[in-house]
Parts: sequence; C-alpha cells; structure tokens
Amino acid sequence: MHRLMIVDDERHIVDWLYELFMDTSDMELDIVKAYSGKEALQRLEEAKIDIVLSDIRMPGMSGLELMGKIKDSWPGCKIVFLTGFNDFEYIYSAVKQNGVSYLLKTEDDDAIVDAVKQAISALEQELGNRQLRSRVLEREELVTHLLRKELLLDVIGGKVRLADADRGWLNKLAIPFDENRPVLLLYGRVHSGIASQDYSERFLSLRVLSSLTGQYVSPFASHALIDSEKYDLLWLIQPVKRIEADTDADSISENDEQRWRKTVLFVKGNLETLQAASEEALQMKISFLMYDQPVSWSSVQESWDLLKAMADIRFDSPRGMPVVCSIDAEEVSTFNAANKASLDGSTYARKTEALQDCLEQGLRKEFFEKLDEVDKGLSAVSRMRDLSAAQVYGTISLLFLTYINKNRLADKLSDRIALSRLIPAHGFDSWRKSFDYLRELGHAVFALKEDERTSREDELIERIITFVRSNLHGELTLVRISEKVNYNPSYVSRLFKQATGTNLFDFINKARIAKAKELLEDGTRPVQDIARAVGFESPQYFATAFKKMTGKTPNEYRNQVI
Repeated sequence: MHRLMIVDDERHIVDWLYELFMDTSDMELDIVKAYSGKEALQRLEEAKIDIVLSDIRMPGMSGLELMGKIKDSWPGCKIVFLTGFNDFEYIYSAVKQNGVSYLLKTEDDDAIVDAVKQAISALEQELGNRQLRSRVLEREELVTHLLRKELLLDVIGGKVRLADADRGWLNKLAIPFDENRPVLLLYGRVHSGIASQDYSERFLSLRVLSSLTGQYVSPFASHALIDSEKYDLLWLIQPVKRIEADTDADSISENDEQRWRKTVLFVKGNLETLQAASEEALQMKISFLMYDQPVSWSSVQESWDLLKAMADIRFDSPRGMPVVCSIDAEEVSTFNAANKASLDGSTYARKTEALQDCLEQGLRKEFFEKLDEVDKGLSAVSRMRDLSAAQVYGTISLLFLTYINKNRLADKLSDRIALSRLIPAHGFDSWRKSFDYLRELGHAVFALKEDERTSREDELIERIITFVRSNLHGELTLVRISEKVNYNPSYVSRLFKQATGTNLFDFINKARIAKAKELLEDGTRPVQDIARAVGFESPQYFATAFKKMTGKTPNEYRNQVI
C-alpha cells in the first residue's frame, strides 16, 4: 500500500481529487489531504509519504519550496505537480529533479490517475533495483563482520567501552557510534530464509540486509546489524550528524531531541519497505519491533531482552504475516513491571534450542517432529531411574516450565491438563508414558496459544471498529487509525480485510452512511450539517456516496422514512 498526499490551497480541488482516487478501486492508496503547504509539512512529520500530488503555485509556500522539504524528509517520494499553461519556469525547475513530473490542470481524470500509477510503478521499480544481491564473499569482509559483532556484543554486555577503543580501528570495523550518545534499538525476528542457511550463506544474507538497511536509513542515521541468535537480529541506530548535547549520555538537547524524533519517524516509515525488500531479495520474512525512545549504552542489553520478550506477543500471528510495530516508554514500563520475573528465567530454555525455537516461533508441526525424534531415542530405555533419560526429560520439562511461566499460562492450562505431572518424572510407569504426557502438554500449549492469538487479533479488530465508529466525524486515514492501535498501517489494513472480509475503507464508508441514515431519520438537521457530522467535508461528495450506496439521495431517503 502506498500513501498519497494531495496538496492545494483550493479546497474543492483537493476534495475532488480525493474523491477521484477513493473511487479508483485498482490502486491501494492511503490518501491524506492538505489545504496548504504549511499543512502538508505537518503531514510529512506524521508519517512516510510515498507520492505527492500538488499544485505548483500556492500562496505562502510554492510547490517548488514544498518539494525541497519533501525531498529532505522522504528522499524517495514521487511528486506530481498540477500546473497551468504559464508555469514554464516552475516546470523547468521541477523536471530537473528526480522523481518529479507534471500535469496540466486541463488534463482529464484518466491522465491524473495514470500519472499516479506511473509514480507507483517507479517506486516499485526502484525497490527492485535496490534488491540486486551481490554473491561475492570476501574473506576480509567476513572477518570484519565477526570482529564488529564480537566487539559490539562486548560493549553491550559491559565488558568493554567504545570510548576506550582506537577510533581508527572502529572506523575499519564500520562502527560509527559515539558512546556518549544513546542509540535506538530495532529488533528483528526472522520467520524464514536465513534460519536454514549455513554460515557463509547467512553472512551473505546479513551483508545484503545491512546494505538494504543503509539505503533506507543512511540519509538520517548510522547503523550496525548484529545477528545474535538463529532467528534474532538487532539494529543499533544513531543520527548521522551530532548536535551538541550535554555530557550526560542520557540527556539530549532540544535540537538533538528534534533530530532523534525525525530519525525515529524516518526509520519507522521505511521499515515496511525494508521488510518487502528483504523478502524479495533474500526470500527472508522479517518482523520488526522498534523501541521509539533512545537508550543509553548501559541499558542496551536490558532493553534488548525486553524487546525479545515483547516480540513473543507482538509477532504471534495465526495468519503467519510478518509484522512491523513499535513500542513506547510507557508500554515498556508496564510490560517490564508485569514480566520481570519471567525474563530472569528465560536463559534455561536454551538447553533445548531446537525445541525452544519451534515453541517460540509457533512451529507446531516441527516441534512434534523433533519431540518424536527425542522420544525414539529413549524407546530402548526400560529403567525409570536411568539418569540419561531423566536428564532428557528434565531438560524438556524445564523448557515447558520456562515457557509456561514466562507467558503466564499456568492458570489457563490447568483447565486443559494436569501440570503437577510435569516434574518429577518418576510419577510415570515408563518413559513412553512420560513422553506421551509431554506430547499432550505440547498440544495443550499450542492450542492455548492459537486461541490467544486469535483473541488478540479479534480484540485489535474490535479496537479499530470502536475507534472508527466513535470518530466518524473526523479524519479516518489509515495512518491515524494505525497510530491509535500501534501497528503498521499496511498490517492493520491486511488484518482487517482478512479477519472481516471487508476493506477497511469500505467499512468506514458504510459506517458513515449508516450514521447518516440515523441522523436523516431524525428529520431536524440540514443535510450539509449531517455530511460534516459523518466526516464528509463536501456535501456534494456526501450526496454522491450516499446515493451510490443506498440508491437514493439524502433528501429522497429522508422523505421516504419520515
């Protein structure tokens, strides 16, 4: 899905173009309106804009001035200018810029729609060009990668300080960070692709992924990518240009705070593109969770552990869709207070890495296949006091205990299976029966988690519906709705369509028309007031949309029911 912003100082032109693209069903667009250059700048600070359709002559701020601001905030944005016959000088300046085209205001609707379609095609072509993957593996790069990873993990673990390292050595390892300034953390979990590769292939993939990240992040920030475990990735991010800040690593000057906010917005706005590029170029599906507050270096490890735990919840989708989402300081504080005990015990599950990965990733089929493999290995053991068998059973029991405690599932599982038999193992007559129990427990855990995933997504859908119905009079763009539920706009759109079978914008229009019917049946308010009350700024567009959906004009409907 692409985000289109329409800019013009004449409201009727903006409303007309909005209606034109809302009625164009073969393009998935989230449409934002701006009635001045100043309002357009506000929109640019709120979310990533992919395409701008703008008048080239506007009072206060011309289209060309706006173009400069757009390219500063979102360099990849495509711009289509609407011009008059006498705008040659403006056109000449505009066409010298990459990603800028123009249309005469006298062009028909089809030409305007085609211009936006061409902008979308250009965006997709550029995405494809960025996904060209180099297959050359150089020994020096691999060594540099390993040394960079080792040093950064030591810094995060508190073993060494960047400030004590030689700056020339840090530059050679491509570590651009200033330890006196905090960093942003972006956590990624791989669902497919890199997890099954050998190390040389994995390094190539990480190298390409880091290069892709640079293309979408480097205009504003430096970054380093760390692959900590089989499925886990961590990006450390700092703004490129340092602005004078206090010596305290946790304090940021007012100007620097603005730069951090801009960097957060830019990175978040490009995560969906990075996700798509990774899948196209590397066949790698990645979910992203970004902590939108900078953290000090001394807090990176703790915040990283917290992100992993929160990702277990945020990334858990029964429909298997990669997720892009973010968390703020309030969410972190609440989650940390409620789950600190479970985080402290998370290391025990690493003793059974393969089973743990399957359980954490929700890979039900693979989990039971691996459990069966372990079960077969104990099939010849007859003595229940066999210490090797007891160790295997105890290790898997510990995995379940850690997972159940971490996710606070004990009370919910107790209605499905007796947990008292999990430990000790001597409560069984044979190892066969003990593994039958583990298998039954595994089925109960997966069934419960699937129920909870479905429930969470149902709750998210209900939150979206509630917000829409309570804000029919206001702006209901996909960006605004997604901000209220703290998920990526495209994810919200896809999830709503899959869960309800209805396009979100269709639902919004139906809800607005349904509310309009109620107000019309009351019989006291003017039609133009009702139009505004249900979110239609143009009474004419309201009448058109109402008739399109009901077969009657608003007045015809009112006369029929009163």
